[in-house]
Amino acid sequence: MNASAHLRPLILCVDDKVSESQLDLFARVLEVSGYAVLTASGAFEALEIFRKNQVDLVLTEHIRVAHAGRTLAATMRTLKPAVPVAIYSADLLESPEDMRFADIFITKLVSIEELLFTIQKLLQKVLVGMEA
Repeated sequence: MNASAHLRPLILCVDDKVSESQLDLFARVLEVSGYAVLTASGAFEALEIFRKNQVDLVLTEHIRVAHAGRTLAATMRTLKPAVPVAIYSADLLESPEDMRFADIFITKLVSIEELLFTIQKLLQKVLVGMEA
């Protein structure tokens, strides 16, 4: 986790399929739940934020081409392998290509409680890995 992890883990939310107001609303839900949140509405913006910040977790919609023909998840995994990437999608089934580089697939049909529980588990896994 980042240096300020004792304060609030930093989550990067990326979704190019929703409006900025929907993305902001989602960010507020996460912030109320105790997380610091950065948002991006496209791959290039997401990569810039990801490179410049000590992100603890990425929640991203399927974003096909991010860099050199690779998916956003693949590019992020290459840049910072220890940062968990969760595909958070309106799709019901995971994409095999994304899942080669993502840690988990979460459908947007899950409850907020289940989403927050999954985020907590992913962040705990990273913390335990760092302590080992």
